[in-house]
Amino acid sequence: MKKLTISLLSALLSFSALTSQAAELREGHPDFHVVQPGDTLWDISESFLKSPWLWPEIWHVNEQVDNPHLIFPGDVLSLVYIDGEPRIIKSNKLPNGTIKLTPRPRELSRDQAITTISLDAILPFLSSARVLDGDELDKAPYIMGSDSERLLAAQDHRVYVRGIIDQTTDNYSFFRIGDNYLDPMTGEYLGTEAIHLGEGYKVESGDPTVVRVKKSIEELRKGDRVWPTNDEQIRPVYFPRAPQDFQGGQIISVYGGVEQIGQFDIVVLNRGERENMEVGHVLDIYKRGQTVIDEIATKRRREDDNVSTWDKVKDSVTNNKQKVTLPDEKAGQLMIFRTFEKVSLALVLKATKVIHTMDKVKTPL
Repeated sequence: MKKLTISLLSALLSFSALTSQAAELREGHPDFHVVQPGDTLWDISESFLKSPWLWPEIWHVNEQVDNPHLIFPGDVLSLVYIDGEPRIIKSNKLPNGTIKLTPRPRELSRDQAITTISLDAILPFLSSARVLDGDELDKAPYIMGSDSERLLAAQDHRVYVRGIIDQTTDNYSFFRIGDNYLDPMTGEYLGTEAIHLGEGYKVESGDPTVVRVKKSIEELRKGDRVWPTNDEQIRPVYFPRAPQDFQGGQIISVYGGVEQIGQFDIVVLNRGERENMEVGHVLDIYKRGQTVIDEIATKRRREDDNVSTWDKVKDSVTNNKQKVTLPDEKAGQLMIFRTFEKVSLALVLKATKVIHTMDKVKTPL
């Protein structure tokens, strides 16, 4: 967790020029907040603002603070007005005049700063989650057997892997081929889920390569795929912001086998790097409007003299009724934390209604 703590506001300030929306204060907002262990930038921002990702719009850098771009437990964040505009400053004074004393000297590292979002939900997906295309699957190294007398291998067993060309790598991850991701609108193949099974390390080079299983989530079997462990996204820096010129997308899958999606669930979107999706993009979730029968319109059609007798007979035989699709309803908000070519992984930050796969995602209003 220490490695994953994030330099927050310094990063966010660099994106303030990209936000064209004005930050609006939430009704009933506090005048100050004393940062507590476990707080996140998102939670604090949400207590002050209607749109938490617009935090840089009201953050005022206090030059008297040694490290003004980081927020630490114990800091006092006060809402003030500068030239008539609301601003948040770091202060050691509470609104009632009480001065909050802090021991001096105060030595704080970036690792002690609060994070943008709660990282617990996404930690397993930062290095383990993969989405692959057919070519990658066809060429991937695979387990052909193990030193176990059984068909399955588990922790501390040695497995024999064929197809590893680059023998300079020492650490590997094990995956099992999962479901194909298809675009619900076009039917386009977007990739295949690779289900993470565990990690191991090389003990003997060659073909097959001998890899010892260091950790296994479930037992490995012949045909499971093997890739070098990828830590390139293990130290994420999040810049919460709305995407530019986003044309909309959909939730196509959810991790964990749940049917109803809620806060802090991990979902897969049918938009990725080719659609310019980036880590930190914030999107609103919209529950698909239901299609319902309009009984009054159905009755009026039966009684309408302009509708032919033949059409009325057809309606009666086929039990055809007038239907209408209700408007989409806003159901929550999510933030993308990992991207692939054609899909992205996102964390549901807020859910005001039950969310399902095939619900839409749009640029925040």
